[in-house]
Amino acid sequence: MPIKVYPWPPVAAIGGEWTSVMPTARLRSLLTGRDQMQASQRRRRMAVLQVSALANGRMGAGYCEMLKDLLEGGIHAVRLQSTPINWWLDELARSASIGSSDELRWRTAAGEPLAWRTAAGDPLYWFTGRPLIGQLDTSGGRPLLTVGAAGGSLPPNTLVGRPGDFIRVYNRSDASIYAVCRLLRPARTNADGVVTLKLDISPGIQGGRVALAGQDEAVFRVEGGMPRAMQPVSGDWSYTWTFREVFADEVGGFQEYPGIWT
Repeated sequence: MPIKVYPWPPVAAIGGEWTSVMPTARLRSLLTGRDQMQASQRRRRMAVLQVSALANGRMGAGYCEMLKDLLEGGIHAVRLQSTPINWWLDELARSASIGSSDELRWRTAAGEPLAWRTAAGDPLYWFTGRPLIGQLDTSGGRPLLTVGAAGGSLPPNTLVGRPGDFIRVYNRSDASIYAVCRLLRPARTNADGVVTLKLDISPGIQGGRVALAGQDEAVFRVEGGMPRAMQPVSGDWSYTWTFREVFADEVGGFQEYPGIWT
């Protein structure tokens, strides 16, 4: 039976951690005496969020208490997006400098999807802002993604990414298909606004739309007990949530409730 998955409530965190654990097993050969290490479990994301009780118009505590009720002691789960890996003020400045571009979906007056096509009959896609297109090169060691050479360009001579930052690469014909990658080195544009990103993994999407301020995303259960917080006579108080990633095949699937907070 699937577990319920809720979105994070509309409250911002005042502190956060987004990392992963990769459990390993250590073996010693009886013949050679050598130590060998290998993965014992699959990689899991771990997340910590600290929430002010006075967040979102002094409704943070209420949202946290309602999320606790919905999760039913930890049976159900919450879908989270990553908090900034590098300093959050730098992330704000980076996001402002590179802008954003999202797919614009048209609908008829009756609410039905409306598909646009060119005069030649090819699909025509609309975006807010100017999309960045990535050209993928996997001929060497780590994959390289050149952004700005085709489609939109970036500000010249600008640092647009730091090691550990997440990006998303979307299939241009279907935005539900995307890959999340991370930068291995600082990314600075040249005088023409072009940058080559060195990635940890290949997105597997050639000519995809690139979101340089993309976020990682996963489904989590609460690790340990539900957070508790005591309200003082004056001043703020906070809830600290600790999460451990859970996979659909471990729990019989996910049943999403995206509109629970509206």
